[in-house]
Amino acid sequence: MRLIGRLWREQRVAFIAFCVALSLTLFFGGRIVLRAVYWANPEHHRQDPAPWMTPGYLARSWHLPNAAVDGALGLDAQGFTGPGRPTLERIAAVRGVPVQTLIEDLRKALPALRELPPGADPDAPPAAASPSAAPSAAAPSATTPATSAAPGPARP
Repeated sequence: MRLIGRLWREQRVAFIAFCVALSLTLFFGGRIVLRAVYWANPEHHRQDPAPWMTPGYLARSWHLPNAAVDGALGLDAQGFTGPGRPTLERIAAVRGVPVQTLIEDLRKALPALRELPPGADPDAPPAAASPSAAPSAAAPSATTPATSAAPGPARP
């Protein structure tokens, strides 16, 4: 406790900055750990849609792009424009359909959607497909001269 008192008296600004940085690190580090543990649980994968779920939650649960789930729900590029978080219940209310009808439509549509590749971010915008892929680093291109491995002195 003496060390903290001494730091407070002699290096107050640095001590406050350190405490703020430590607090932010613990907060965001804790969020990352909690989310990783939550989504690592197989019970949270491919969950059946429920009224409390958001399109983003369903996208993560089914490992789909957010835009694909929004399209299955009939949301436009601006997304949900109603009040509050866009739960399935609120989306159904804004559209004027029963929530069970919306959930049944999703149950049919979700298995047909194409999953993201492993490690892909569901929040990332869809990548534009280019007809020519970038040259790989393994194959030398015509503009890059190939280097030859000249024998050099042996290293011990």
